[in-house]
Amino acid sequence: MILDKIEKAVVICGGEGTRLRPMTYETPKPLVKVNGVPIIDKVVSELKANGISDITLAIGYKAKMFMDHFGDGNGFGVRIGYSVEEKPLGTGGAIKKALLEKVNMDTDESVLVANGDNIFEIDLEHMYELHRMHKAIATIAVKRVDDVTGYGVISVENSEIKKFVEKPKKEDAESSLINLGIYIISQDAIADLPKTESFSMERDFFEGMANTGKLYAFVSDKIWYPIDTIERYNKACKEWKPS
Repeated sequence: MILDKIEKAVVICGGEGTRLRPMTYETPKPLVKVNGVPIIDKVVSELKANGISDITLAIGYKAKMFMDHFGDGNGFGVRIGYSVEEKPLGTGGAIKKALLEKVNMDTDESVLVANGDNIFEIDLEHMYELHRMHKAIATIAVKRVDDVTGYGVISVENSEIKKFVEKPKKEDAESSLINLGIYIISQDAIADLPKTESFSMERDFFEGMANTGKLYAFVSDKIWYPIDTIERYNKACKEWKPS
């Protein structure tokens, strides 16, 4: 059975947020508030607005705080489950663990994966249309920026990702398109993920899948505020206003 929309999401929330210290000594990064709103609340509300009601939080650092905050998700109008890292697994390891635990292997469903430390909006309907049209193993939301420093940089030709370089030097970047940390992952991708328990989704999977005809990019023009450094946190506080 091929589903005509995305129904499930995995949100990556397991990191310690060291670059946001001292705020993250007591609070995991996705629960840090921007203008009074926890980042993860905005993520969940955006997923809900896109028709996703089944959400798995991949958690590790201060995991209980997420469980206490959301419970089963009923108070937020969604179903929330948890995939708990007993030890750090990297972005890829956390995603793989959650997919294996939560994806129904009897369907060909795709799953949305998003970082839990970004405030964003996404046109998931059109992103999924592109994903299905190309029968992609994964589709990455990207955005054009003036300064690519600190981001995964993506070179694209006719929507196909030709090169993916995680955080290159500014002078070495071949493109101004960056990875937004929002992916559609096909079930077929699970078999192609590294066999190791811990790995980086960006370096150990996406870089190797570039230029294979299986990895595609969806250019987003929606808002996106990464909140992984104090500078970026301050920018989000200045520019983003809760609706």
